[in-house]
Amino acid sequence: MISKKNYFCEMNTLYFKLILCSLLIFTLTSCDTPKSLTKKGDKFAEKNLYQDASIKYMKALDKKGDFIGAKEGLRSSGQKQVNAYLDDFFKSKNFGDKRAAIYHYRNANDTKEKINKYNITIDIPSTYTTDYNSLVDDYVSTIYVEAMDLLEQENFSESEKLLKEVALLKPNFKNVNDLKNVATFEPIYRKANEFLELEKFRSAYYEYDKIPNSYQETKERKALALEAGLFTIAIVKFDNATRQSGGESAISALVSDKMMKLNNPFIKLVDRTYTQSFIDEQIMGLSGQVAENTNAQAGELIGAKAIISGKLVSFSKQKNPIVRTEKKAWAERKVRKYDEETEKYFYETVYDKIKYQEYRGSTRVQVGFQFQLISTESGEILLTKLINLNRSDEVHFAESNTNYRNIVPGNWRWQSKQSPNDVVETSYSQKRALRNLFKNKKTLLSVNALANDIYQEIATEVSQMLNNYNPENE
Repeated sequence: MISKKNYFCEMNTLYFKLILCSLLIFTLTSCDTPKSLTKKGDKFAEKNLYQDASIKYMKALDKKGDFIGAKEGLRSSGQKQVNAYLDDFFKSKNFGDKRAAIYHYRNANDTKEKINKYNITIDIPSTYTTDYNSLVDDYVSTIYVEAMDLLEQENFSESEKLLKEVALLKPNFKNVNDLKNVATFEPIYRKANEFLELEKFRSAYYEYDKIPNSYQETKERKALALEAGLFTIAIVKFDNATRQSGGESAISALVSDKMMKLNNPFIKLVDRTYTQSFIDEQIMGLSGQVAENTNAQAGELIGAKAIISGKLVSFSKQKNPIVRTEKKAWAERKVRKYDEETEKYFYETVYDKIKYQEYRGSTRVQVGFQFQLISTESGEILLTKLINLNRSDEVHFAESNTNYRNIVPGNWRWQSKQSPNDVVETSYSQKRALRNLFKNKKTLLSVNALANDIYQEIATEVSQMLNNYNPENE
């Protein structure tokens, strides 16, 4: 047994730092009290920054709705900010800048409504409101005519901007909403129609999808584009060139499942059970002579535009079973002792020799899969890829009858007596590294589990390739 003095007053520096950080974070996040926010608002108000002041007062009231200082500050600063907007309104109106005047008034009114939510009344004299309504009437009438002219010129984007402004200022003005729809949707509708004429059905569909079904013939044309662009796919039985049975079936089932879940309206999967039985019948009808494009021909007969074929071309596995190794270490404990010289008690750390078990193991799997998408019309290979994936897992952990929190790394020669070669490693990093071994995972993934993960990833990649494939780009 090796011993070392360790007085009880020592503090764990890591925990101390964590506590200090927590206190600092708490202090920083709790300093914005209603009172402090109000003081900040007062400072902004002193500098005539009434908008900034109002924001601070509102934040204070969000924390405490009846805080008098914030209410008084918001009433004063809010009114002064509104008055500033109204002054700008008056100046712009007198200079003939109707648009600027309108938005100055709207800023004033928006500020008033925000402050009203805090049960604080802000005044806008009725004369300003009357002048505003008059300006809006004149301004809206003017830009409405401009928008109509731009619409006739088929300048849709500029017309849309003006019509949106009309709808903002006077939502029910004449037929502004109908005209705004024309300016917004007509260029998209025309673009979709062009794609439809060019037999770019997917492009047409997604353009129509940006438009409400009620706009002109959008609903009917969108349905036509979808029907014409539908890409039906059949999955044939995958091949297996390896000794690992069942892998091709697993991939096939996963590909089918993921394709069914694709959010792609243009992909339709033909029932795989029916597909395979039909293809088997076609093959049998060839008197044992299987043509190279038999699958493609059979696929065409069942209404599929393409078929998916696949082959598991390679499968390798490597498993290193978990091996146990016995290791030497120390277990620390504290012993209370009395110092006769100081007449005080102290705690001494002592170290006991122990053994623990260390375990290591690993598993590795490699899979190669050949995928093809074949046209049933031409027999052409539309997509192909050899997918090679590796997955591995390993465990490295330790076990002991001793509480791992007390285990200290090191080495010793004899368990029953001391030796000058005995070593105790007491550094924090070394102790942490050893103790972490006891917390590591202890279960090693099987070959089948790793293989299934790979099959999932293969199926995902295949389904994404199919999802991204657009026959109209060929």
